[in-house]
Amino acid sequence: MYFLNGDRIYIKPGRTCGTLDEQIDSCLTKLKKINSGRRIFKLNYFVDTKSQDDYTRLEKKVRVQVATSFPDTIIQTFIAQPPLTCRIVVEAFYYDPAFWEKTSIGDGQSATVFQKGEEQILIGNVQSNTNESCKINANLAFADLKAIFSACNFDIKHIVRQWNYLENILGFDGEEQRYQEFNNVRSEVYGNAFIENGFPAATGIGMNRGGVIIEFVAVKGPRFVSKAVDNPQQISAHHYSEKVLVGDECILKTTPKFERARYFSYDHKNQIFISGTASIRGEKTIGVDDPALQTEVTIENIKSLYSSEILQEISNNNLEPKYGHARVYVKNRMDFGVIRKTFKTHFGNLPVVYIIADICRNDLLVEIEGKVILE
Repeated sequence: MYFLNGDRIYIKPGRTCGTLDEQIDSCLTKLKKINSGRRIFKLNYFVDTKSQDDYTRLEKKVRVQVATSFPDTIIQTFIAQPPLTCRIVVEAFYYDPAFWEKTSIGDGQSATVFQKGEEQILIGNVQSNTNESCKINANLAFADLKAIFSACNFDIKHIVRQWNYLENILGFDGEEQRYQEFNNVRSEVYGNAFIENGFPAATGIGMNRGGVIIEFVAVKGPRFVSKAVDNPQQISAHHYSEKVLVGDECILKTTPKFERARYFSYDHKNQIFISGTASIRGEKTIGVDDPALQTEVTIENIKSLYSSEILQEISNNNLEPKYGHARVYVKNRMDFGVIRKTFKTHFGNLPVVYIIADICRNDLLVEIEGKVILE
């Protein structure tokens, strides 16, 4: 990651027409070569699995292969979101051990702490796939998250970036809408923890299976600077009115607790975490049934988060923005071509991965997230 004097890279298989196992082996071979010069500490696998058994088999196989191939314990997350151009894409995160001391938490499978002087960064993930209920899985996942934070002497308020992957995000458990159930649990867990400095940047996105997965980046230390960034053209998600919260029959309907973006600065490294962003103005979806227009509006929303006016507000330095990487979530495969064309018009050959996933509203066709480096 950038603030760990490293970065992230996307690994794709050499042969996109091979079987899933062949594509996995190809990615792992590439990863071993990369790790010889960079210290990988986290791997995300975006995978096209056809069943729960396929998903479980893949996870077991890859964990064994990674454990026998890499000297360090590596955090691994298996996200059932099919890539658009192959059956697996691996997102590899690396750091520079010359600057940061790394300590694995517990068995090292879920979280790692990086330390440099008084500054600490906690990175990891939790998952609950034990129940069909999104609410139960969300409660169990957050319980594991709180246990990790407690063991590391971190507070919930230290989270600056969070990813929330929900199986069947648009579905219902009885009369309770699943994304709304997650939001209710998140609101209860957060409580008043973020009242002073705003919520984390976050993405809430669907996946085909896997229950609930929560990824997080949390920081604490006197030299870290973290500020919420808002888009004046959008109502903050945590201020949405009840009319745009889905699930009319839900007894409890709390708002999604995240900021549109978050500025983070440390040791002359400045960046903005861009939350999952879609074609919303105010709190209304723009461009219903029009993937090209939705992509344009989404990108306009993203660019407003690092406009010259925003940069003047968050920093006294004369910082130049450079978009660092992106994930583009595509609801319908048939829209991939026009979405990619529109994205490339704005960002050229920026490192990007295109993934099929349900967005948190039925009428949203695309969602984009990423980071902006400020130099």
